[in-house]
Amino acid sequence: MITINKAAASAVIVGLVLATGYGIQAKLSTDSSGYSLAEFLTGFGLTAVIVWGYWLWLNKAQMNLSFRMVFIWACVFRLIGVWGEPILEDDFYRYLLDACLFVTYGSPYGITPETLFESHSLTPECERLLSGVNNPHLATIYAPVLQYVFVLIHLLSPVNLDLLQLTVVLFDLAIIVMLGKLAAPRTVLLYAWCPLVIKEFAFTAHPDVIAVALLLAALMCRTQNKMVWACILVSLAACTKFLAIVALPFFLFRQPMRYWLIVLATIVLLYLPFLIQHPRSDLEILVHFATHWIFNAPIFTLLSALFSDTFARYLCLAIFTCWYAYYFSRYQATCKPFDIPRFDWIFGCLFLLSPVLNAWYWVWVLPFAVLWPSTWAWTISVAIILSYCIGLNLPDLQLYDYQVHELALWVQVISVCIALFIDYRSQRFNIHHSHSVQRDV
Repeated sequence: MITINKAAASAVIVGLVLATGYGIQAKLSTDSSGYSLAEFLTGFGLTAVIVWGYWLWLNKAQMNLSFRMVFIWACVFRLIGVWGEPILEDDFYRYLLDACLFVTYGSPYGITPETLFESHSLTPECERLLSGVNNPHLATIYAPVLQYVFVLIHLLSPVNLDLLQLTVVLFDLAIIVMLGKLAAPRTVLLYAWCPLVIKEFAFTAHPDVIAVALLLAALMCRTQNKMVWACILVSLAACTKFLAIVALPFFLFRQPMRYWLIVLATIVLLYLPFLIQHPRSDLEILVHFATHWIFNAPIFTLLSALFSDTFARYLCLAIFTCWYAYYFSRYQATCKPFDIPRFDWIFGCLFLLSPVLNAWYWVWVLPFAVLWPSTWAWTISVAIILSYCIGLNLPDLQLYDYQVHELALWVQVISVCIALFIDYRSQRFNIHHSHSVQRDV
């Protein structure tokens, strides 16, 4: 008599349905007639409902999945994304162009794409990228580690989007493997099969996932008291995306001076080749970004309407700083030395107060929302996709290019408020809660 594992059978069925859905999206993304916003939102919404519904069913039935099953389907979904094309995004042009500039000039920093149209200093395949780069009047904002990754891809195969997507996917899969050592497979499924993650990294190749993978690896080293590697990895994360700097105090507080020197030396060594070649870096554009850009930011928009834009930025920064200081002090007082901090709260608060909240930023929250599942974090992972309802994608509504439709903003705000209320009623905001490994047997 053949015994059928109900959980495994259900995973195969759901996996096939999701693979079909992602396959349809990949096919539409490569269609010369274009992939409309309505088609994208419909496809994304359906896959999100399936993933969430399946996870809720598994938990209600107390069914255990094998990590292998979760991981195999995660690989399948991401390979489908690599086969597809970036959806409603053009940032990949900048990544590929940065590698061209690195190879040609020795550094991509301080060079604005708009100055290169008539220079003819680039190869023809690199020159073709110029017309696709957004904000061509600004130099690159991407940090040194990303530049090394971009140029390595370029040296292997110049201007190869598929290889860029595949590289990003490998870091994404590394996150899944690490989460598999920290949480139950059916909870890891929330990240591994998450439509937002697959869209933003497999399809669109946003590199934030590289920084998150390095940060998570640093945290795992920290839990094992491998502090030298932890300091090196968190420094790499901070030099991949500046956001990771908020993690540094958790690694360095009350640590011997040698660990501080390791962090400093790693950061200096990563920046030094660029500074020697050209005395400019990503920090110049980061300052411009922090002081001028606004996108998909309901809280900041409200505060800037009540006060001035500048005051609202300082106010949001002050609120986050106070919250960060409070949480950090409570963590030091109540948690064990190597407990993983609640970075879902830290990054979540940072982004909700930020003047800019792009959809792919939310990946900084999601791995930690696997360790501490919450309604609010995963609700935002779905609602935030409405940030693509902008003037560029809704040309008939007379919106500015990057202006989010007002209804899309309100839907995000209301859904997040409801989710936060649900979590509050469920008592999921216990600041003393620390993570412990909770694998299924």
